Amino acid sequence: MRFTNKTALVTGGADGIGAGIVLSLAQEGARVYVGDIDTVKGEALAAKNANIHFVHLDVCDNEQWLSTMAKIDAASSGLDILIQSAGISRPGSIEDVDIDEWREHMRVHGEGAFLGCKYAIASMKKSGGGAIVNISSVESIRPGPLFTCYGAAKAAQDAVTKTVALHCGEMAYNIRCNSVHPAATYTPLLQQYLQSADDPEALERIYAGMQPLNRIATVDEVANACLFLASDESSFMTGHQMYVDGGVLAKPYPSGQGA
Repeated sequence: MRFTNKTALVTGGADGIGAGIVLSLAQEGARVYVGDIDTVKGEALAAKNANIHFVHLDVCDNEQWLSTMAKIDAASSGLDILIQSAGISRPGSIEDVDIDEWREHMRVHGEGAFLGCKYAIASMKKSGGGAIVNISSVESIRPGPLFTCYGAAKAAQDAVTKTVALHCGEMAYNIRCNSVHPAATYTPLLQQYLQSADDPEALERIYAGMQPLNRIATVDEVANACLFLASDESSFMTGHQMYVDGGVLAKPYPSGQGA
C-alpha cells in the first residue's frame, strides 16, 4: 500500500495504459482522479473502486485544468501525484500529414504536459511535494519515418519534463518530474491497428519483432514503471527517462543510419 493517504490525478485515465495506472494506484491505497474526455469509460472505471473518481478533463483546456485542480484541492490537502497519460497517435510521413494534424499532436502532448505540470506544481506545493510522471514514447528518442507529428510532440513533452525537474529542484519544492518511454504496448489503440490490418497476426509478429525481447509490452508492465516513479522508492530520481521498451533503444542503428 505505497500510496495510502495520497491523492493522484491520471490524465487519459479512462482507457489503455492510463486505466491500468488508475486501477493500480487505487489498489495500493491512493485516492485517484481519472481525468479524461471520455465520460462513459471514465465513470465505468470509477464504479470499479471506491477510491476512483471521474472528472471531465480536456488536457488542452486551461479552464478545465483550473476547475479540476480546484475540485482536487477542495477534497484534499493538495495533489501528491500527477501521471500524464493523455495522448493521440496517428501515423503519417512528412509528405502525408497536414498542419492541422501537426498542431493537434503538439496541443495534446506539448500544451497538455505544460498545463498539467503548471497546475500540479501549484497544488503540490500546498501538500509539501509530489511526483509528476509524463508518459512519453520511444518515438521521442528514436522516431520512425511514419510518426512525424507524434515523435516531435513527444520530444516537446520530454523538454517540459526536464525543465520542470530542474526548476522544482532549484526551487527546493520537493517535486520530482520524470518520464516513461514505452515501446509497442497492448492497448485498445494498438488492437485497432492490428484488427484493421489484412493479416493481424502477421502485423502482431512484426510489432513483437521490433523489440529484442520479441514480444509486445503489457499495460501492467508500463503501469509498474509509472508507479515506481510516483512512489518514494524513486525519491532521488528526477529528470529521468525510463525506457520500458523491451530493449528497443539499446539496439544500434542499422548500418548507415542514425548518429
